Amino acid sequence: MPGYVEDRWYKKGPDGKRSIPTERHGQGKRYKVTGIPGVRSRSFADKQLAAAKKWLAEAQSDSGRGEWYDSRDGSITLDDYVRNYWWPTTRYPPTTRGPVRSRVFNHILPHIGAMPLNRIGFDEIRAWQTRAEANIDVGTLVVTWAHFSSILQAAHKAKRIPVNPFRDGDLRAPRLPKSKALAWEQQTVRSVRLALPERYRILVDLAVGAGLRQGEALGFSPDDVDGEDIHVVRQIVKVNGKFGFGPPKGNKEREAPCAPELAEAIKEYANRFPTVEVTLPWVDPDRPSLAWEDRPKRTVRLLVTTQFTNGLNGGAINKDTFNDKHWKPALADAGLIPPAEVTLVEPKQGKSPWRKESWEMPREFGFHVLRHTFASVVLAEGETITQLAAWLGHTDPAFTLRTYVHFMPKSGNRGREALGRFMSGELAEADEPPGEHS
Repeated sequence: MPGYVEDRWYKKGPDGKRSIPTERHGQGKRYKVTGIPGVRSRSFADKQLAAAKKWLAEAQSDSGRGEWYDSRDGSITLDDYVRNYWWPTTRYPPTTRGPVRSRVFNHILPHIGAMPLNRIGFDEIRAWQTRAEANIDVGTLVVTWAHFSSILQAAHKAKRIPVNPFRDGDLRAPRLPKSKALAWEQQTVRSVRLALPERYRILVDLAVGAGLRQGEALGFSPDDVDGEDIHVVRQIVKVNGKFGFGPPKGNKEREAPCAPELAEAIKEYANRFPTVEVTLPWVDPDRPSLAWEDRPKRTVRLLVTTQFTNGLNGGAINKDTFNDKHWKPALADAGLIPPAEVTLVEPKQGKSPWRKESWEMPREFGFHVLRHTFASVVLAEGETITQLAAWLGHTDPAFTLRTYVHFMPKSGNRGREALGRFMSGELAEADEPPGEHS
């Protein structure tokens, strides 16, 4: 088996027995284990020959089985590994890269970044969880937990640590509390829609009538309508403060329904608010490292844009601005959330104070509630889960069922009625006098 222990202080004489001091005699570590394919050499001090031989045997055995892990590679700190090895080589889509970086650098590294990789185990992960959850909500913790596990799995694949401690069967990942998707009644949708400026009411129609996500509604073009279908092929994305077009979530194009009423609403809106051709870079999730200026441009005739100002055409809508300036005020006008708390912020010298609005809005009242409402309407009328999953762009209909099963009030009614008829007939027959059918 390849590999040997070299004595760097002595060499054998011509007779093969006598030991002759080398030029390095007494300098540095005496024994060097080397010659094992794929394994870096390691040195041991004088009087550590037994340790050197033991390490040689273990390295030869593990290397032969393809299970060799050099403990020296695992001595690097988590912070050093993330900053210099893991993060520079990650390939997250541009739209998610920012949030991932924020969670890793704000909620993992400050708590446990100074610890060596090979020291992170069950107890250390539990301690990190305790510290992290004191500052973040459970939803953020669930996602951050997954990021941490991915980091250590990458370290394992790079043969820096023998196992990923997150794979310990006794280590339980945090879970989101069970909650049901919320859908609004028709009157609630109408109230919120009417509270929005007329320019933005069609966004509600696209979400409730076709199940579009907010980014998809903002990236919608009348050219996407094809008879009774809408080709959902893009959304507006924001990367490092810049806007672009990108494929729908999960890179999954799909067909969504377009009822005649929705088609007519789109046509009437376009007559009142002319469409605008908007040119933006195309953000391809499969090319996350492509420079922004090198991304191909696409021109789309958008249905909904910002208002025309100073003679300039409107442009792509910033969903964060829309949510703060239009969506939340509409919810307040509809009586769903309290009005904003307004405070005056004193700026630097020479500038006027500016108003800061703080809103208390439940997460489930976000624009996405309209997509849930779409699902509830479809299921209430008996449409299949498989068809709903296709319209929503879900790969697994079982996920759709788990998410929206409570929107199926009629499910079970036919079964209960059948059982009732069966039982009634059976009991009636049992109650008939003997010999009735003889």
